[in-house]
Parts: sequence; C-alpha cells; structure tokens
Amino acid sequence: MDLFHFDWKTVPFRMIAFVIAFSLHEWAHAFVAWKLGDNTAKDEGRLTVNPIPHIDPFGLILILFGPFGWAKPVPINPLHFRGNKRLGIVYVSAAGPLVNLVLAILFSVLYIVVGHNDALVGMNEKLAFAIQTTMEFCIVINAALFVFNLLPIPPLDGYKILRFLSPRHLDRFYYNFEVYGPWILLLLIFIPGVSSTIFGIPMGFMILWVQKVAVQIVTLFI
Repeated sequence: MDLFHFDWKTVPFRMIAFVIAFSLHEWAHAFVAWKLGDNTAKDEGRLTVNPIPHIDPFGLILILFGPFGWAKPVPINPLHFRGNKRLGIVYVSAAGPLVNLVLAILFSVLYIVVGHNDALVGMNEKLAFAIQTTMEFCIVINAALFVFNLLPIPPLDGYKILRFLSPRHLDRFYYNFEVYGPWILLLLIFIPGVSSTIFGIPMGFMILWVQKVAVQIVTLFI
C-alpha cells in the first residue's frame, strides 16, 4: 500500500482510514488535556471521536491527492494544567501520535487474524476488497501519522515535545524557529521527490516494525 501513489479506486478506503486516524488522534490530545485539568477542548466540542468537529477542509482534501493531510488543532490552555505545565504540553502532544501507533498495531493484528482465518474467503469480491484495502490503509496511514507528527518541525507534535523537554533558556531559539517551521514543513511535503524520501523511508521502517509487533501479539493467541 503506497500513500504516494494516487488511485481513484482506493480513495473511499483512504478517506475512511484517515478519518479514523485523525479523529482518534485529536480526541487523544483533548482527552489528556482534560485529564490534566484543561476544559478548553471539551468546551469547544473537541473531546469526541466524532470526526466532524475535527475536520479541516483543506487537510481532508489533501489526503485524497497526497500522502498527508491534517485535522484542526485541538485548542488547549496549559495555564489550566495541574502540576508541571511544560510536561503537561509534552503529555498532550505525545498522546496523538501514540494513539496512531496503537491503532497501526491493532489494525495489523486484525489484518493478520482475518488472513489467518480466511475470513474474506467466499465473501463478495467487492466487499472483500473494500475490507482488506481499508485495513491496509488504516495500518499505513496511522504509521505515517505517527512518523509525520513526531518530526521536530513546528507546528507538529514532535516539535512541541522537543521544545518543552528542552531547557528554558532555549525558548527564545524555539520561538524564533516557529516563524519558519510551517514553511519548511510545506516545502518538505510539496517538493517532488522530497516527501517520498523524507517521509517514505522512516514510514517504511515503522510499518515493518508495526507488522513485526503485530505478528508477535498474534502468535501469543494463535
């Protein structure tokens, strides 16, 4: 399954997988913020797995034609966090990618179990193709979002994790870097050949690792 190759036949399955991935990703941010004492996301209707409040129209359209898309960032107010505010931002930022990693592993497990039990054999050909393709996209897109969001480039989660784990005297450097971060990110995504290299290689390693973990989990029960 190649996110960098566009195929109209797989658009609905790519979309379903992406909606599942970003809905739970954003819910995880909102949930951890809420558990830390910040009701901002909850008050704005973002503490939900319903994809509609999380949709960013441009980010949703982009996933149809490119390897990446995005949802609306979950609003948080670290001043409401209990305890260490900087660590609170780290926890909230890490929650989204970690959920994508868990989803990639779970869908890999499901994919292996379905294949092992020949669950799609004898099923309507189109339905079997739809189920298999959707599961494949769920694995790939969740692995891709895990890798993508951990890049240390603003405004991604990886940048926030790095910034707020760093000493305070580096805050000014990070503040100045934030001006250029989104432009750097857009260049990495849209320059031909760059995105498939920068994102494709680590994403490939991540997918292989996820599949190995899934196989280990499945062998414990089969």
